Amino acid sequence: MSARICVLKLGGAKVEPSADLSEIALHVQHLVRQGFLPVLVHGGGSEIAALHDDLGMHREKREGLRVTPDASMDLVTMVLAGLVNKRLVAALGAQGIRAIGLSGVDLGLIRAQWLDREAFGRVGAAPVVDDSVIRILLSQGWVPVIAPVSIGPDGQPVNVNADTAAQAVAAALEAHTLDFVSDVDGVRTDEGIASRLTPDDVEALIASAVVRGGMTVKLRAATAALDAGVGRVRVGDLATMRRETCTVVTA
Repeated sequence: MSARICVLKLGGAKVEPSADLSEIALHVQHLVRQGFLPVLVHGGGSEIAALHDDLGMHREKREGLRVTPDASMDLVTMVLAGLVNKRLVAALGAQGIRAIGLSGVDLGLIRAQWLDREAFGRVGAAPVVDDSVIRILLSQGWVPVIAPVSIGPDGQPVNVNADTAAQAVAAALEAHTLDFVSDVDGVRTDEGIASRLTPDDVEALIASAVVRGGMTVKLRAATAALDAGVGRVRVGDLATMRRETCTVVTA
C-alpha cells in the first residue's frame, strides 16, 4: 500500500457530546489530502466515569489506568463501542468520510491477556492486533474507527487502555505517524510545552513526577511505538499538530 498510514488516538474529551466533532472530520480530510490513510482509535473515559456516577457505582484509577471490575465492563462496552464510536462515525459521515466503526472484539481485531486480574479486573495487557483486518478496510477507501474494547483470555470483552491500543495498532500497521490528540498543546514540563522528547527524557519526566497519571501511559505508549518501528509520534491538539508545534517524541 503506497499511501502512508496515520493512526490518530482521540482522547475522551475530544469525542464528548459537547465536542466539535466536525473539527476531527476536517482534520481527517486534511490527512487524506496529504496522502495519508487515517485510522482512528478513541477513548471515552469521561463518559464512562459520568455513567458510573449516575448509577452510583464505584470507580477508580490506578497508575493512569481505569480499574474495570466485572460489573463495570458492560458500561465500558456500552460507552466505547456504542455511544462514542457511533457518534464519531456519524460525524465523519456527515462530512462525506466513509468511516466504519468497530471494536477490538469485531473480527478478532484486538486480543489481550490480563494486565493484573486481581488489581485491575477486566483490563487487558499489551494487545495483539490483527492488522490484516484494518488493511482490508483501508484498501476499500474506508476510515476505521476503533474502540479499544478487546477480546480477553476468556473470550469475553476486556478494557484495553486507548493509548495502549493505539500504540499496538500503529505498530502492527508499521504506521508512518502516531498522533495522540488531546485538548492540550503538548507535553508540559517545568520549562513549558516540550517541542521534542527522547525516551530518556520521558522516563526522567515520569521519575520526577513532572508528568503523571494518563500522560504517563501516553508517553510510555509513545516510546513503545517508536521501539516497534513507528516513524514518528506526536502529542498535542489538532491545531498544534497542523502547525507542527506539538510535542514530538523521537528516538
